[in-house]
Amino acid sequence: MIEELCDLDARVVFFPVRHHSPACARRVGELAKQLRPDAVLIEGPSDFNDRLHELYLPHRLPIAIYSFVRLGEKRRGAYHPFCIYSPEWQALTVAKELKAVARFIDMPWAEIAQVDDVSNRYADRGMSRSEYVSRLCRQIGVENFDALWDTFFELDPDVELTEFLRRCHNFCLHCRLLDETVSESDRRREAFMAEHVRRAMTEFKGRILVVTGGYHSSALCELLRDKPQKTEPLPNVEGEHGIALTPYSYERLDSLRGYDAGMPNPGFYHQVWLDSQRAKGASHRTLLAQVVKMLRKRGQPISAADLIAAETTASGLAQLRGHPSVWRGDLLDGIIGALIKEERAYGIGHPLIDAVHEVFRGGERGLLAEGTILPPLVEDLKQQLAQFKLEPEKKEREVELDLHVEDDRLRSRLMHRLRILGVAGFDRTGGTDLVARDDMAEVWEQWRIRWTPDFDATAVEAARYGPTLSDATSARLIERSTSCERDAEKAALLLLDASLAGLPELADTFLQRLAALIRGDSDFFTVTKSLGHLLYLFVHDQVLQTAGRSDLAGLFHETYTRGLWLLESLGQVAGRDRELLSGVRALLDTFERCCGSLSLDRTEFVSVFQRVSAEKQQRPLVRGAAMGAMWTLGESDTAHVRTQLLFFANPDSLGDFLTGLFALAREVVQRHRELIKSIDELLVAFADEEFLEALPSLRLAFTYFTPREKHHMGMTLLEALGMKETQSLTTLEVTPEIMARAVAFEGRLFEAVAKYGLRGGDTAEAD
Repeated sequence: MIEELCDLDARVVFFPVRHHSPACARRVGELAKQLRPDAVLIEGPSDFNDRLHELYLPHRLPIAIYSFVRLGEKRRGAYHPFCIYSPEWQALTVAKELKAVARFIDMPWAEIAQVDDVSNRYADRGMSRSEYVSRLCRQIGVENFDALWDTFFELDPDVELTEFLRRCHNFCLHCRLLDETVSESDRRREAFMAEHVRRAMTEFKGRILVVTGGYHSSALCELLRDKPQKTEPLPNVEGEHGIALTPYSYERLDSLRGYDAGMPNPGFYHQVWLDSQRAKGASHRTLLAQVVKMLRKRGQPISAADLIAAETTASGLAQLRGHPSVWRGDLLDGIIGALIKEERAYGIGHPLIDAVHEVFRGGERGLLAEGTILPPLVEDLKQQLAQFKLEPEKKEREVELDLHVEDDRLRSRLMHRLRILGVAGFDRTGGTDLVARDDMAEVWEQWRIRWTPDFDATAVEAARYGPTLSDATSARLIERSTSCERDAEKAALLLLDASLAGLPELADTFLQRLAALIRGDSDFFTVTKSLGHLLYLFVHDQVLQTAGRSDLAGLFHETYTRGLWLLESLGQVAGRDRELLSGVRALLDTFERCCGSLSLDRTEFVSVFQRVSAEKQQRPLVRGAAMGAMWTLGESDTAHVRTQLLFFANPDSLGDFLTGLFALAREVVQRHRELIKSIDELLVAFADEEFLEALPSLRLAFTYFTPREKHHMGMTLLEALGMKETQSLTTLEVTPEIMARAVAFEGRLFEAVAKYGLRGGDTAEAD
């Protein structure tokens, strides 16, 4: 097999590559010029062949071929990235130079996506996962596949072409032989590629160069030698699918950042590639200078002595490891060993190492050339941005929108669609929070618009959702809805997003899904959060044009009823106090605002809250909230509230009861000085230790009042105690924590005084 694979006199010559390997990129060009083939067949998406001319436009690399497909409600995409040192890119380049026919021969993504979910198509999974790699790493003493590959193929630039091919074929063949998990997608792709090679053999009389991942080379050779095997055809792709070029970046290409194909630290290999093209060595010096420059820019200068020490250490490590030149690991270890003088804590980064990795990663970002065919979505997007004068520019700008104005509302919808699709450069930075709804006096938004290198890439990638902005946004929201199986709040937020994006027909779809979720959701928190969002849309939202919708009314009523039922069956829940109180508030707000329009049963509401407030097994927080809701509605009076207060007159429950009461009856509390006086009487009756025990929860309870309201309550208390109105409350110039410590100290002091009879005249009289 090896002799057959390494036969450079054969009609079909196989060149095995590791994707994004500079050594393979250099040698594939060398071999092509030596063979001068009629055709160069390359692993890549064959459905891009009719647009192959686009790759020869003057793009700035890196770029990628982006394929996308819809399978049911799921939208998926995959990339074939190219940088300057990608073997596939160099094969394309040299084919053009030699006037040879270049073709991609891999299966279209739309077909293979049915059995393979890998989004990075130039993947090294087959070789890197092989047991052969693990054995070799242990044998030669390197850490991983990347270091192993560098040792065998990247470090020695002077090895002869035939020897390089022999090594590479040997390595890749053994990786394949010891891999027992060859996937169905790999077998299908290899059968597809072999068939393309056969067609080329009948079409061209001359020689053919086949450039694929090394994992596939031996399999293709076998398939061409043997009788073609039939594979069960995959179902035809009936959903939307397409293919286009998109900008890429070294940050996305870096395997250390999660990309599962290609080399780590693309900036390092980019520099090695550039230096090899100029017949220049010592790439490590250029990279070390870039690290120093970056550190100086960050205000961390490195002395000449430190620089010399780092290079000397790296050179020594390279010699010790048998490397003919200072390589990636040598340089990194040399910099760390020479320049990091303090102890490094485990798991904590270091600015020097961060700078090294940033330089090694590289900052190259691709840019598509004029004339590149873009997906319909991108054209629609750019046309709408121009219509509303929202095109991103290099200079950042702020846009403020009043959503009561029709034109501003349309611009808002456009930018919300971009936000939902993840198009870079459009960020909502301020305005009315329609999720929290803290301040609804005005409904406005502030957006920051700026051009970013990711704008074109994210716009192209969003094309997998549809040909127009409206269609794509709808599809993206529907896709998100599949993750809301048991979460009514997520579904309600999707309804809000659909309204913000101006998609009323989609809102109808989400209403149906949300209704099904509400009926099956037994979580009080998600149901009441959903109720809060529906309340806003139904009552307040004239801006989004959802207020008063009849279809929304039915769902709103059903959500309210279920929330009321879940409140009564709510067990002991700890750690979610604010969410719990927000849920009770949503029920009260719904009843107050929609009692008439939704024909809500007042008797039912009051009965539920009365039972909750009287339930002895229920938490003081919940009972206080229920009492506050009834007081707010006028279904309970001050005398009854004061009576209930006495049931919680102990340090461990008073604060929680008041927290619930204040959260639901904040305005009512301030009008009744009898209650304020009762609270004061309970606090005064506490011993010092009891007061300190109650203090944290009491502080939380009073956070529901503004400073002005607290002052008013203090003055009300003074009046209730018969103190003069001229007396003012003094603002403490210390924190509550210091005050608490002072009270504790005072308590201990009085105890000591009493213990040793140091109260002076009072003590003598008592004796």
